[in-house]
Amino acid sequence: MTNNWFTVHKPGLQQLLADRDNILGELVQNAWDAQAKNVEVIIELAPKLGRGLALLRVTDDGRGFSDLTHAFTLFAESNKKGDPELRGRYNFGEKAVLARCHSAEISSTSGTIKFLADGARRASKAARERGSCFKATIKMSAAEVKVAIAHMMQLLVPVGVKTTVNGTEIPHRKALLTFKATLPTEFADPEGNLRPTTRFTVVELYEPLEGEEPDICELGIPVVATGDRYRINVLQKVPLNMQRDNVKPSYLQLLRTLVLNETSALLRDEDAKAPWVSSALEDARVVPEAVQAVIKERHGERAVAFDPSDREANHRAVANGYQVIGGGTFSKPAWENIRAAAALPAAGKTFPTPKPYSDDPDAPPVEVVSPDLWTDGMRTVAVIATLLAEKLMDVDLTVRIVKAGKAFGACYGDSRLDFNIQALGHAFFYAYQENPEPVLDLLVHEFAHQYESNHLSDAYYKALSKLAAKLALLVYHKPDILGL
Repeated sequence: MTNNWFTVHKPGLQQLLADRDNILGELVQNAWDAQAKNVEVIIELAPKLGRGLALLRVTDDGRGFSDLTHAFTLFAESNKKGDPELRGRYNFGEKAVLARCHSAEISSTSGTIKFLADGARRASKAARERGSCFKATIKMSAAEVKVAIAHMMQLLVPVGVKTTVNGTEIPHRKALLTFKATLPTEFADPEGNLRPTTRFTVVELYEPLEGEEPDICELGIPVVATGDRYRINVLQKVPLNMQRDNVKPSYLQLLRTLVLNETSALLRDEDAKAPWVSSALEDARVVPEAVQAVIKERHGERAVAFDPSDREANHRAVANGYQVIGGGTFSKPAWENIRAAAALPAAGKTFPTPKPYSDDPDAPPVEVVSPDLWTDGMRTVAVIATLLAEKLMDVDLTVRIVKAGKAFGACYGDSRLDFNIQALGHAFFYAYQENPEPVLDLLVHEFAHQYESNHLSDAYYKALSKLAAKLALLVYHKPDILGL
């Protein structure tokens, strides 16, 4: 019994598909799915037939149509549904092309059917011994024909199949790399309903040739443009929308993450900043090596994350030529992956402020050298520091000699100056009389923190120049004040 509830309005379907440039791929994919070894496409303008018309013929040597009524029946039960390694699932391909045609004829192993210009349809038993032939007069301008040919030449032809367009063979391409992955796909249940599933498959990556746009391909047929770096050929059904021109954002993100994981060693500067890499960087499935490669390509070897718990470390990182990457640079999921991969250490890890000088109330006290153990050089430098603090800043200075590792030479704050003997060494003190410059340099540097803590601020540099000027005038008027 035939169900006549619905009628398809051909001009409306044509309008719906007006912006699709790759509809000829629908015919080629049917030939490939029919196990054809040779597919021939001819498309050329037909000015004798009328303006804006072209002749189209697609011939193959495959199995042919098992049921020729599928050529004109939308959503007929498709034998492709149950096989994830066949393209398509809605019996939509020929209809997408027929909607653009002025007239057409399909001949196959099960007979021939003609679609006449007046809207009539004629069937006959005339059959081909093998394969199918789709012939049509199609509404296409010269520019559209050119675009259609260009799209055909971008097909990724399967091994063992020869496909030609106007006599030119579409070359077989060698993949840049191939990897295996578990990806979402679709299958038909016993009632013929499409169900989502996941399946282990092969993915091929290709570098786009000149004029090609990066895309997702379903078994060699371009289906979704991505704007990313590679052409991604998935060797199973891609879970597409009904129009076969888009995928879910979650599927696209998964593909991008898998591609980044496989190609992180090939990253270029422009890739590291591209949206597809940023998307993959936020995915929990991205591998540490890929995260590290992205950060290195974006920010180089000398980069640290801003450390709110050690603000002085951030200043010292910049002073040492490092980039300090702020929290707003990456999203929260990306930061989680960056930290997990140890791709961007915190500034406080690379340039730690000694704990005794941090804001941590539980930090252990610094080890202070008793004044009884000071050398003569230490006492001399302490006297000079105390004198200059009074003359230059009107500060009653307390001086200590401490042991605090080698991260810093001195630390000033709250009218106290600590000299770190482990970083400065004894020569710093006993050589003062012969070479006072290192001592005076350090004192000016530290005393500037009386006015500004941030080494990188204008206020700090103004404090440096102010102190240097006052020191110069002091020595000018009292040449012997430094004890030299």
